[in-house]
Amino acid sequence: MVHLLVHIVEDIIQLGPMFLHSMMPFERMNGVIKGYVRNRARPDGSIAKGFLTEECISFCTSYLEIENPVGLPVNRHLGKLAGWGHRDGSREMHVDFKGRIADFERANLVTLQHIDVVDPWVVEHKTFIAKTYSDQGQQRTDGDIIKEHNSTFTRWFKDKMLTYPIDEDSSAEEKLIFALSQGAEHNLMTFQAYDINGYTFYTEEKDMKSDYQNSGVTMESYTGDVKQRYYGKIEEIWELSYARENVPMFRVRWAKNVIKEDRHFTTMVIPEAKSKTAGAKVTAKYEPWVLASQVDQCFFIIDPQKPSRVVVRRGKRSIIGMDGAANELDFDQYGDPKMEDDDDDDEEPYTTRRSRTTLPKGRPFKRRSLGVPGLNYSTARKKGKKIVKR
Repeated sequence: MVHLLVHIVEDIIQLGPMFLHSMMPFERMNGVIKGYVRNRARPDGSIAKGFLTEECISFCTSYLEIENPVGLPVNRHLGKLAGWGHRDGSREMHVDFKGRIADFERANLVTLQHIDVVDPWVVEHKTFIAKTYSDQGQQRTDGDIIKEHNSTFTRWFKDKMLTYPIDEDSSAEEKLIFALSQGAEHNLMTFQAYDINGYTFYTEEKDMKSDYQNSGVTMESYTGDVKQRYYGKIEEIWELSYARENVPMFRVRWAKNVIKEDRHFTTMVIPEAKSKTAGAKVTAKYEPWVLASQVDQCFFIIDPQKPSRVVVRRGKRSIIGMDGAANELDFDQYGDPKMEDDDDDDEEPYTTRRSRTTLPKGRPFKRRSLGVPGLNYSTARKKGKKIVKR
């Protein structure tokens, strides 16, 4: 519409603002209405039918909730808060056939110890162990009791529940406790990627093939009465099945030699990966299995000063627009990502690095021809040739 440039300025000067006398909006609407024509023999009916169809669709999308829309793509963030495993790379695994029964027992123990309905039996078993040693006249430390509790709790809990079988009159909680005591199914699902807590987690193997880093995790845990933050990388993702309830578990290789050098600057060493069967021999402090719902995401960057160490950066979670969390109030009910408090930072001393304040000794650079005898640098080169004064 080149002709507009010729007369539009004159029209504004003589007639005023364009929206008072311009026909361009109506011309654009006529172009939209012409697009409704499907039958050129009956253009009026085609326009009326097309316009009515668009109005109906607009009303449905604005005022009607559609659970499963037909023909529309599914939101990739749907279910990220509740927990959902990606289909790509998922497969079934039988722990007996793969020789992973030791890892399976450890994952089952971690699950039972973090379920609220099982807490009374955990306390009862620890009390039973302490009383047994007391009756025998033997003294044991809390560490010895916890060690024996970890090795015998699952078997004791199963035998304890078998003495009180459930029946039809049992409550739903009693049925759940009985199902938990019998352990998870030995045929479980493994994943390469999992969405939970507003994050997308990858295994370290999938991270090597991806442009994104999603295998770093961090969590706070108590070692005795001391709260400590751990960092690591995900090696495996399992989904244990308890009485139709699925519990996602992460097998994590934890970092060592963690040094907090600043409030936002922490370095550590992540050890090399070992065989999967070697994970059953680790200590309780570096327990590889954790609940997926208890970890947050972080990222690791290689320290330029010490390439053997990595620097951790905390991940940022954004769940607005996912699973109905459409405003700040909905966001608050899921809680903020776990961050260190200022009070904790004041209690823990930092290990600061010594910054270089002076220039290094010696020349900053050295010419290759510095040691050539008889070479005068004032007339060292002329048209690419060396001139040596004799």
